[in-house]
Amino acid sequence: MLNINAINLVLSILVIVYAGRVGFFVVGLLKERRRWRSSEATPRITVVVPARNEADNLERCIQSLMQVHYPPDAIQMIVVDDRSEDATPQILDALAQQYPSILPLHRTAAQVDPNLRGKPGALQYGIDHADGELVLMTDADCAVSPEWVRGMVMQFTDPEVGLVAGLTSIRSEGFLDRVQDVEWTYTQAMAAGGVGNGIPLGCFGNNLAVRRSAFDAVGGYRSITFSVTEDLALQDAIHRAGWRVRHAIHMNTSVITLPAADIGEYIKQRHRWVRGGTALGWRAAVFVVSSLALWSGIALSIVTGATAWLVGFVVMRVLGDGTLIAMAARAVGRGRLILTIPPAILLLMSTELFLPILALKRKVVWKNQVFRP
Repeated sequence: MLNINAINLVLSILVIVYAGRVGFFVVGLLKERRRWRSSEATPRITVVVPARNEADNLERCIQSLMQVHYPPDAIQMIVVDDRSEDATPQILDALAQQYPSILPLHRTAAQVDPNLRGKPGALQYGIDHADGELVLMTDADCAVSPEWVRGMVMQFTDPEVGLVAGLTSIRSEGFLDRVQDVEWTYTQAMAAGGVGNGIPLGCFGNNLAVRRSAFDAVGGYRSITFSVTEDLALQDAIHRAGWRVRHAIHMNTSVITLPAADIGEYIKQRHRWVRGGTALGWRAAVFVVSSLALWSGIALSIVTGATAWLVGFVVMRVLGDGTLIAMAARAVGRGRLILTIPPAILLLMSTELFLPILALKRKVVWKNQVFRP
């Protein structure tokens, strides 16, 4: 016969573990939000946009970049056509004719070496041609806010900051798009919370800025071990080199990207994230253990028929993580997302059960390319 007191003790411990995780991220996010800086400085900057098979999206991205509020003579725009197989090269050249401030680059298969496969190679190729003191990066399927450049640049007024990430939201036109938006916001809120507590956990490369001297000091992507999550690899390299990293969650550093088009693309994207996340080492292990605390509590509650505990674990997940998501959503002016948070969390909980399976598959397929990290 099961010992009720022992079961309650175990369940209490699991609650404390998961509640501790939520508290860690909430406190870290609050600390990171308070580090927002304002400045009128306008150093020379370069924006690098890698584009592979982005014929349908490139013009929207470029038009948003043409609307940024920053002195034109202090900004360089570089777009790298990364061996595209569609009309991206022709569209890029036409846009460069329309907007002379754009420097179009075309990367060929002959220019790819083993450590510069995929997106890292495109970024390195663009940065090799950059003349900015700071390098800002976004993707060709994104649209940046008018204050994006200035907002990111202001965070570098601290000379010890080497890398800054901003929050990327999903363009939401339906419920499933909003669910992805909640997931992206949750991921980045945790990333910002980690940075706020001095433990970088990741960032999204479609909203990233790096100090050129810091990038060169770590050897750039030529020296950084290849990763399918090149953004995390760069963040880790900069942090290990002694530079400060920031995660500026603010509407002035926001970027909008497109949702996964279908379930197949969604799974491929999550697979890439999971495989890249294994590079976090002990940080990933701690995160997994804290996640297991929640799921173990749910499983034990079901097995023992402890309905009150089961409801408590689910409510803790929705309210705890929902608070973290709401904080980040409001910070970037997307408060309307808050109503979607509870159902989105419940839906995403079911997908979490499959993430460990994705981690077992080493081959990653992304942008019609196959990577074996």
